[in-house]
Amino acid sequence: MSKLTFSQVFIAAAIMIFMIGCPTPVGVEVITFEESMEAFPNPERGFHHARELPRPESFDMRAENITLIYGRISADKFRDRPFTEEFLQAIQNGFDEARKNGIKVNPRVAYNHGPHEDSHAQYGDDAPIDIVMTHIKQLGPLWRKNKDVICLVDAGFIGGWGEWHSSANGLDSIHYKKQILFGILDEVPKDRMVVIRTPHYKRHIFTGSPLFGDSVLTRERAFDGSNLARVGHLNDCFLASENDVGTYPYGEDGWTLGEELNFIEAESRYVPFGGETCGVHERAECSNAVKEMAKVHINWINIDYNRKVLKGWKADNCYAEIERRLGYRFVLRGAGVPTAIHAGEALKLSFRLENVGFGELFNPRKIEIVLTNQESGAEIISILPDDPRFWGAGVEVDVTASIPVPLGQSAGLYSLGLRLPDIEPSLHDDVRYAIRLANKDIWVPETGVNLLVRDLKLD
Repeated sequence: MSKLTFSQVFIAAAIMIFMIGCPTPVGVEVITFEESMEAFPNPERGFHHARELPRPESFDMRAENITLIYGRISADKFRDRPFTEEFLQAIQNGFDEARKNGIKVNPRVAYNHGPHEDSHAQYGDDAPIDIVMTHIKQLGPLWRKNKDVICLVDAGFIGGWGEWHSSANGLDSIHYKKQILFGILDEVPKDRMVVIRTPHYKRHIFTGSPLFGDSVLTRERAFDGSNLARVGHLNDCFLASENDVGTYPYGEDGWTLGEELNFIEAESRYVPFGGETCGVHERAECSNAVKEMAKVHINWINIDYNRKVLKGWKADNCYAEIERRLGYRFVLRGAGVPTAIHAGEALKLSFRLENVGFGELFNPRKIEIVLTNQESGAEIISILPDDPRFWGAGVEVDVTASIPVPLGQSAGLYSLGLRLPDIEPSLHDDVRYAIRLANKDIWVPETGVNLLVRDLKLD
């Protein structure tokens, strides 16, 4: 939070004064809000479906409270040649369909999908490094053009299912992993992140790098645009064994499971973490699953796999909590607002939020305070300097605002609210991409505003 003026501190204190039962300052009303336990769609988090991006079928899923897909790009026909213009256009069609349906995409290129009966690929079939780098260059323009509906990019390309193991072309060495990862980072827009399989790969790639320093990502280095700060984590066998089926090879590195989870816990406050389950194990039981999801700040998980694990969560009565808490979930706790406003003066307010989700925001997003004329619908918008990516899981934050009310503003009744729209101009006014707070009776679906006050008189 930025440095506060005396007036801002005074207004922010109103909430605390209310909490301890003292009188509130003259001209300031303290409001409390009721938390909602409802599950509803919010962008860039939650359960997701797996879909074939170049064949955009069944992308209409918001009614399921789903706003995200793993956008598989099956490139088995292009292991020995560049992508055709027709194939690139099919990928573009997939992004267009995602935008049409109000969802976002985690795209991943894979040259095979395992030794299944309906696949002609052998386990681990992929492409030589020169073909991979050609494909990355070809995808760069698509990633940049469609970054509005890209949540993050899954590194992919290497080995079975694009999961960075069992490469038929030797791409699963640290040398080639680093070349492919940095090639993707060069092509993906700077404000989008890339996730890779297993945390020790990131440690091996970045530790000792003269350009990016060691592999420790701190709050001070978060979101600084460096490669280190743009690489998150994908776990495709979450809670499936004692080491998540090789995700945590702590025997090799000399790390305990606890140390591995502590590493993820520190990193995932500032980079994405998610994936899917892949098998039933005692670590996936509700008693541990919820606790570990909170520790690693999980943002998304596949609803299509493993269904036995998800069925177990429903049977043990933790599925509903997981559905609500995947990623961020912001609850408005209280606000100090003026009882009246005057043209030509500043409207000062404060509010307190708590993130009760497992995870955080990791893509940039602005905070708008919106004053709306109830008769005309005209808005006065102020953008706050605070960065909601630092509204950490399990943390309460106090935010203050001072909004200029222009001279000549029409007198009458106004509503006052908080809006967290998508930062991209193409989606800014699309309420499907705005963040809804987890409170009762404050969401305005027509405008994407979370109401603080319904009736505020402007003299």
